[in-house]
Amino acid sequence: MNGATFTPTRTAPPVLGTRPLGLEAVSEFELAERINVGLPSTIVHALAQRLGRPSKYVLGIADIPESTFHNHQKNRKPLSPEASSRVYQIARAVEAAEAYFDGDRVAAQRWLTHPKVALGGASPLEFARTPQGSDYVIKLLTRMAHGVIS
Repeated sequence: MNGATFTPTRTAPPVLGTRPLGLEAVSEFELAERINVGLPSTIVHALAQRLGRPSKYVLGIADIPESTFHNHQKNRKPLSPEASSRVYQIARAVEAAEAYFDGDRVAAQRWLTHPKVALGGASPLEFARTPQGSDYVIKLLTRMAHGVIS
């Protein structure tokens, strides 16, 4: 061996869903660790701001009681792992929709908040609160991008 060291020529893209939450670029492993410990309550505000909606709207979609959320904020406690996961799953759908609409957040928000037949009448945001729902919303966007009627 000549002793040369490997220098990567590009960095990995951020994990889908971390940008709308204002999280620093993390690996999937780091993200899973952070969700298991509980993400900071500030992610709710970051996602609400990204959607142009009040935090109460995000809490409703993520099924987080307002009193619980305010208690966590007051005591500077992180969200539970379950609540953290729901907010993250929604953020994944948000970022995927923004990519589909070429960064047009207004168009993405409109699509995300209106009921879809392909989702059994639920809005993509409502449907995306679980990993399976979020994956399905992302697959729906991928199918739409390839011209498959959905």
